[in-house]
Amino acid sequence: MDNITDLTAVRVPEDEVDLYSVTESGWYAVDDEDKAVLGPFASLGECDRAIHDRVALTAKAPSSGAGAHIS
Repeated sequence: MDNITDLTAVRVPEDEVDLYSVTESGWYAVDDEDKAVLGPFASLGECDRAIHDRVALTAKAPSSGAGAHIS
């Protein structure tokens, strides 16, 4: 799994869309290799919330005994 906690918000302007391999300008969450992971977002605030939500969802490690039973 990717290290989601290392995401950074970056604004990609129209003239740099090809550098990030995205289809439109906007705010993106990028990893440490400058790969866009989430986005595009209209604002920094939206991007930041998405990063925090993603970290919260992926930080919850499933415990070995608390999963659903399949019969």
